[in-house]
Amino acid sequence: MNRRLGVFLTVVLVGCYYPGYQVRNREPVTSEVVVSGGEGTEVLAEGVAAITSSPDIARDQALRDALRKAVEQGVGSFINAETRVQNFQLLDDRIYSRANGYVSSYRVINESREDDIYRVVVRAKVKTDRIADDLTAIGILISEQGRPRLLVALEAPSPNNEIATAETELITIFTGRGFPVVDRQTVEKNINIEQRRRLIAGDSAAAQIAGLRTGAEIGIFGTLSLEQERKNVSGQTGEVDFYRVKVNLRAVDLQSAEVLGGSSMVRSLPFSPEAALKSCVQSSAESLMSRILNRWQRRENVTQIFCRNANYERLTQFKAELRNRVRGVKEIISREFSGSEALVEVITETPAQEIREELGNRGLNVRFNITGWSGNRIEIEFID
Repeated sequence: MNRRLGVFLTVVLVGCYYPGYQVRNREPVTSEVVVSGGEGTEVLAEGVAAITSSPDIARDQALRDALRKAVEQGVGSFINAETRVQNFQLLDDRIYSRANGYVSSYRVINESREDDIYRVVVRAKVKTDRIADDLTAIGILISEQGRPRLLVALEAPSPNNEIATAETELITIFTGRGFPVVDRQTVEKNINIEQRRRLIAGDSAAAQIAGLRTGAEIGIFGTLSLEQERKNVSGQTGEVDFYRVKVNLRAVDLQSAEVLGGSSMVRSLPFSPEAALKSCVQSSAESLMSRILNRWQRRENVTQIFCRNANYERLTQFKAELRNRVRGVKEIISREFSGSEALVEVITETPAQEIREELGNRGLNVRFNITGWSGNRIEIEFID
């Protein structure tokens, strides 16, 4: 009897360790797992892995796959599928292979085993701001937007070297992140003092004219002030000179005069007015750049199409064909129509460059020639 019982227990124990004897659905981990900390945009992603030896190893691989796919979703909120395919190796080397660095935390909400496949579903918080920074650093995000050129113009209560220092710092920061910037000589040649004042004051017409004259697509305009003050500092004998800097910046689409974002910063630092100025400008520029990138994340671009030799019938047909035959069109707005000229704004998920190519390749029934373009502005003339 004892011998039979021993054999029975041995069979049971061996059976429990047999690889085929596994629970097919495991209770998910309900607690949140912190990876790199911080906030993030929540996404849902599923990862899979083949079970070749241990199910635990397959689970780890499926979890890594799920986190990678969560990061891929974050990348997809900034750039389209075609760009992702064209730059797959670069994205894989610089972002996808380092998925943990872009996930602040995750929660496993479901996991299961189906034959030889392990599946894990996670709800992950993805750091889209860091993704945007790194896409900018490797040039993909700016290229996706057609490499828009920047125009920088600042104003101070008493113009002096402070403006030149601040503008130089702004240009250095934006060019360092891959943005092309219109040089100061081109700006001074094409924009006089009164036009600069109107730009900084927020004049829409002045912004559009400045874009046409300089070839810039985005304007960075703002004001700055620098004041000296004396403060008592703990551990110091007597008062110490502090320099209080205030910088207000605004990014404007020079084709549509639409405000893309703004930032306002104040810094008060001792010893060096130049150091205080650069510190404040840098913080304000980084904040403004983040707002521009977040705007691009919405995947919404405004392309202006200026039409000549237009009439009501042609314009109506043109808008209908744009909506039905051009990829990525979300909305079409008629801004102006006077005589034989009209201005149409096309809101799309694709940049103006792709809209221009689509206009040339789609063979629309309404006949026209593309006569020019600059940035987000396309000029066409209808053919009789």
